[in-house]
Amino acid sequence: MYKVLIVDDVLALRQHVTSIIKQAVDSVEIIEATNGLEGVGKFEQHRPDMTVMDIVMPELTGIEAAQRIWEMDPRTKILFWSQFHRESFVRELGKIVPDEAIHGYALKTESDEKLLYAVTSVLVQDNPYIDPIVRNVQQTLKIPDESLNESEYGVLIDLLLGLTDKAIAMRQHISVRGAQNRIFTVSQKLLRGSDAHLKETAGMEVYNSRVRIVLEALRRGIVDVDYIRKFDEELDQWLEYRFKFVKEDHSES
Repeated sequence: MYKVLIVDDVLALRQHVTSIIKQAVDSVEIIEATNGLEGVGKFEQHRPDMTVMDIVMPELTGIEAAQRIWEMDPRTKILFWSQFHRESFVRELGKIVPDEAIHGYALKTESDEKLLYAVTSVLVQDNPYIDPIVRNVQQTLKIPDESLNESEYGVLIDLLLGLTDKAIAMRQHISVRGAQNRIFTVSQKLLRGSDAHLKETAGMEVYNSRVRIVLEALRRGIVDVDYIRKFDEELDQWLEYRFKFVKEDHSES
């Protein structure tokens, strides 16, 4: 008899997965958990043959719960059944999956036949299953990230703050052509291999490269909020000194 743990905070979805699993195997015991933290406890208590888990959940995310489970048993099988396939999730999973683990990634938006195939593949056949959409994301991650140096990061912040090429040049104490060259370098580092992803986003093709650079940096988590605040304050000081500009205070009195 197989023992399967289902971790999802929505009852109807747990019931749905249960029905799919019972189609895949003849003899199975189902254990349920309503969040990631409870899922870790249920795994430790029951040691199931496979865990089917959502990613976005209260208490612990599926990724955090999986990391704790794999620390207890690196060989256990985890099938992530989620409506999310963002690059950040795929990247984080790639960092923690042990080499000896059998795991999969099936999307909730796909058909029941795919979920059935994923369950059969991971649980019964000991084969990983990765949804084609997630596999496409994995392919983009094979393109190595090129880190930004200090001056390029400064240009990125200036772009985020909406400065023109001339203003960036004045702030960075370089020529306008030099500012444009730095923007081009940042563009090459951040947008390489990401065009397909960006075009999939509604209306993204109408944006110019400056906005795309900022959006890609935000998507990758490159921009630090504290740095933005710091540079915003410095920008106000610079504008006040250079152009006698005083920022309006829109805070409530």
